[in-house]
Amino acid sequence: MKRVHPIAVGAFVALVQLVASGGEARDAAATTSDGGRVSFGRDIAPVLTTSCTTRSCHGGGEKPPILRRGMDAEALRAALVGVASEDRPDHAYIEPGAPDASYLLQKLEGRLNDAECTEHDCGDPMPLDNPSLSADTIAKIRAWVAQGARDN
Repeated sequence: MKRVHPIAVGAFVALVQLVASGGEARDAAATTSDGGRVSFGRDIAPVLTTSCTTRSCHGGGEKPPILRRGMDAEALRAALVGVASEDRPDHAYIEPGAPDASYLLQKLEGRLNDAECTEHDCGDPMPLDNPSLSADTIAKIRAWVAQGARDN
């Protein structure tokens, strides 16, 4: 009987996992720059507080989701994870394990066009009035969502 090389078996398993996950296996294994898993409290909540809770953005009390300055990490996460977007009710702001289906990432990455939304004005990438998030920061948010958007 012919022996199968262990590397070939590993590559086959990785390919099966990639296909089964809809192409998001790369995200699920993503880690922070220090090699750890992405933490909502440490890595994501501070970004939301700094970039999203300002008066001109979601902290002004008129643009859903309402993210008030001073909200703790638990409240920030509760306002986003599994909550239907007002602009795209068929998409949650954060869909755990599915970054490509998460409205927040679609906005951060500028992947929406106005015709896709109920009010037809959602095509501008966020944040609108604050400096753009770095590619590393967006990648970290994407990794956190891919890892299940855990409360950690």
